[in-house]
Amino acid sequence: MIKLFTQTSCNSSRKARQWLRDHDVQFEEQNVGKKAPTTAELKHILSLTENGLDDIISTRSRAYPEVATQLPDMSFNETLKLLCERTQLLRKPIMVTENKVQIGFNDDEIRKFIPRHIRRLDFMKAMINAAGV
Repeated sequence: MIKLFTQTSCNSSRKARQWLRDHDVQFEEQNVGKKAPTTAELKHILSLTENGLDDIISTRSRAYPEVATQLPDMSFNETLKLLCERTQLLRKPIMVTENKVQIGFNDDEIRKFIPRHIRRLDFMKAMINAAGV
């Protein structure tokens, strides 16, 4: 099951939610403004990223300048605690499963959340259409 971390005011969160609905992909949504992710959830997300904290921290957030100079001196656990307390520092949406993660909305990359057998069927249909059969 996909866990979708969103923010009400985030356009990318709305796009991700709508894309998942349009493609009949089941997901569980958690608005981080109402319920912050746990440190365990953040650790799982980070374990699936390529660049760790750099992938999930929003440097465009209004809150970022306030903490930017402190972050390099914070321990990993202190940083996680800060992100749980100040969720506006997180990039959104965050889509995560047991072994996949996507930070932000990307129309091409989000396709990896469609079950493989459906992607194969779609590919076969496209090949048949391309061949003019």
